[in-house]
Amino acid sequence: MTPADEPAGPADTGAPTSYREHLAAQARADARTPERGPALLDMRARWASFNSRQQLRLKQLGVAGIVGLLGAGLYFASGDAPQDAGAPASSKLDMGAGLRGDSLEVKLRGDLKKILDGQGLLGDRVTAIEEGRIGPGAAGAPGSDLPQALPGEAPAFPEPPDTSDLDPSMTAPPAIPSAPPAPPAPPVEKTVGAIGAATSPVAAAEGVAGAKKKSRTIYLPPGFMKARLLTGIDALASRDATSNPEPLIARVQAPAVLPNDVKANLAGCFVIGNATGSLAKERVEIQLVSLSCVDFDERSVVDQPIKGFFVDTDGKKGLSGKVVTRAGAALARAFIAGTITGIADTVENTVGDVSTSALGSVRSFDAGDAAKAGVAGGLARSSEKLTDFYLDLARQAGPIVEVGAAKDVVVVIQEGVTLEIKPTAGAKF
Repeated sequence: MTPADEPAGPADTGAPTSYREHLAAQARADARTPERGPALLDMRARWASFNSRQQLRLKQLGVAGIVGLLGAGLYFASGDAPQDAGAPASSKLDMGAGLRGDSLEVKLRGDLKKILDGQGLLGDRVTAIEEGRIGPGAAGAPGSDLPQALPGEAPAFPEPPDTSDLDPSMTAPPAIPSAPPAPPAPPVEKTVGAIGAATSPVAAAEGVAGAKKKSRTIYLPPGFMKARLLTGIDALASRDATSNPEPLIARVQAPAVLPNDVKANLAGCFVIGNATGSLAKERVEIQLVSLSCVDFDERSVVDQPIKGFFVDTDGKKGLSGKVVTRAGAALARAFIAGTITGIADTVENTVGDVSTSALGSVRSFDAGDAAKAGVAGGLARSSEKLTDFYLDLARQAGPIVEVGAAKDVVVVIQEGVTLEIKPTAGAKF
């Protein structure tokens, strides 16, 4: 048997087997032995061994501790210092010592009594001097218990100072500047009273007294007055507006302002006017027609034509309004009807055969062409009439200028007029 054929003994397999067992035993020993941490004083290694959450908590605790230490130090440092036992006690100052209510009241009563006694004595002396019993500096009259006004004789007046060496211009009192002239008084507005108050009677027949009742008149010069519209206006702005104006009525709100700051009491009167529209200005032009007033106290009436116009709040003649037109639909229908008229005329002229000769043009129709020509002619005539109707309707629905009621305006009287005051039933003048 050769050595190669011999079986491997324990010596051949013993070394590897024992080494593996040694490694396994070492691993078991290491597993049983706890892992050693960093050294106790190695702060950096210990800090590194903590995770991020633990490090954040430690930082927060450190900041809180520092703040607490600072607060405790400030608290103890601001404490009251112990007082020195040997320091003298502070004295107490009593501001109310000696000021009692009863003593103050007594003092005030005494002062008041002295004042009253002095006033009474002064009054007695003045009365005695006025009656001539005693002189201003003499003692009391015989039998009088009045004391002297001044002890002893009255002192003489002191000598005036010597002003010979002074400049006369310096001794003279300064000149008092003259007051500026007073401004002129504002003009006084005169208000004419009721309708019959500012009138001038004119005799109808001066020679016949009492034969006829006297008629009273008042002259109204050009002026203006505030008024308010009582009715709204839809004034036509077409060419037919001048021949058909819109009437309106306004009520006078304040007395009429006349020249030279004079006012006429026409408040409450009615003003009638005619209104027409103007597309160029987009305003309503108004011409005055009449002025109507009634006075119940005097039982008189004024109703007379006047000439003037209205002014809007913007200071321009006429009233500003809104332009409205409603002729759009009528014009569209007139356009359609006119188009139909033109087409029908063309069809009527092209139907049939036209032959031209020396005698002129002759159109011949058969039965079908005659029917077509008749229908086209009838359609043309009816469309033409319909066009005229819609055009007339559009003309009637022409543009208007709208102005609402309750609008504040100014009534201007253009020419002066003599208002005749007419008596009513039961009038006595």
